[in-house]
Amino acid sequence: MHFLRSSFAVATLISLRLAQICVGDAFQRRETNALIDANRAIVERARTHVGNLAHAIKTPLSVIVNEAAAARQNGDAADPFAAKVLEQADVMRDQVTHHLERARIAARVTIIGTVTDVAPTLAALCRTMEKIHRARDIALVADPDARFRGEKQDLEEMVGNLVDNACKWADSQVRITAAIDQDGRNDPSPMLRIIVDDDGGGLSDSERATVAQRGQRLDETKPGSGLGLSIVTDLAALYGGSLTLGQAPIGGLRAELILPGTVGVMPPAG
Repeated sequence: MHFLRSSFAVATLISLRLAQICVGDAFQRRETNALIDANRAIVERARTHVGNLAHAIKTPLSVIVNEAAAARQNGDAADPFAAKVLEQADVMRDQVTHHLERARIAARVTIIGTVTDVAPTLAALCRTMEKIHRARDIALVADPDARFRGEKQDLEEMVGNLVDNACKWADSQVRITAAIDQDGRNDPSPMLRIIVDDDGGGLSDSERATVAQRGQRLDETKPGSGLGLSIVTDLAALYGGSLTLGQAPIGGLRAELILPGTVGVMPPAG
């Protein structure tokens, strides 16, 4: 983890240096491009290290879980020692998943200058969710000019978690809207607002506070680790944004995601 912290610190220093550079001539532009390339290389090494670390930790942890489960099956099913090993191994697995996920997303957010077109990204995501949740009516209304100041993969991960969660709890309908805040259209740093509503049972104030915590699930029959909403919260915060939960007008839960945005047409490739 020291390597990751050092990598992110160096990448941050590079970002600050970029902010100081005036790209008025060819030499300075080359210097800027070199710094961007160095930043990306540092982040890529950090990503690789995260993947290696995940494999190194998760593999022996899985062996411990499997051995404890086998011991219970072959011996006393009520063995308190085996039960405690399984319980604590699950806690460890959740902790490992959480912190590795934070390291992974922190590495991605460090990359400079990436902008993502929102409408086509969310449209493709909705098509995927419709295949997974065939009984749900998923509707999307997205501003065609809205753009997210960040990586496409991060936007997909955040909104994907929210839509997947909405589909699991909805009775039949999931509604998604995405737009730049009207008050911020003339702002140099406008915010992108993405809202995901469902028509399920919704949550009380106390339940909304609980479910936003890492690893918390209100219904153990629903699939997943319970980390989805906390991952969205952590990733949004790294971008300077936020996630809030409330009451949807159609009766269920509303998830409101605020992220850095901008307005305009994506530049042509190349």
